[in-house]
Amino acid sequence: MNSMLELNIVPFDAGLSVTLKGDLDQQAEQKIRSVLDWEDGLGEDRRYLILNLHEVNFINSAGMALLIRIARAGRKKDFHTFICGASAHYQKLFRMVGLTEYVMLYPDDYAALQRIEALESGV
Repeated sequence: MNSMLELNIVPFDAGLSVTLKGDLDQQAEQKIRSVLDWEDGLGEDRRYLILNLHEVNFINSAGMALLIRIARAGRKKDFHTFICGASAHYQKLFRMVGLTEYVMLYPDDYAALQRIEALESGV
């Protein structure tokens, strides 16, 4: 595979939306850390992180571990992690490895944003 990861980060009122494009592997962690250090939280009272995987071609075990670390950091640093755009295959893997204990899965970023809006309004 070996498609270099590209990131597009879009802040919104209560969080960050990060669209990933390419492969989610060991090199991806370095790329993501260069622009987003999730272990320190999201900053500026941001409570939600949306990871859009619609354009992710490949996720290996290092990429899966990265997603788990990000989601677990969210619990420690008080932000919620949403994953959207994952293929049915990866959604199944996320369930198998227990990632869904830490994240919520949505079909697209619009659905994730709708859920965040509901959480913010107390619904």
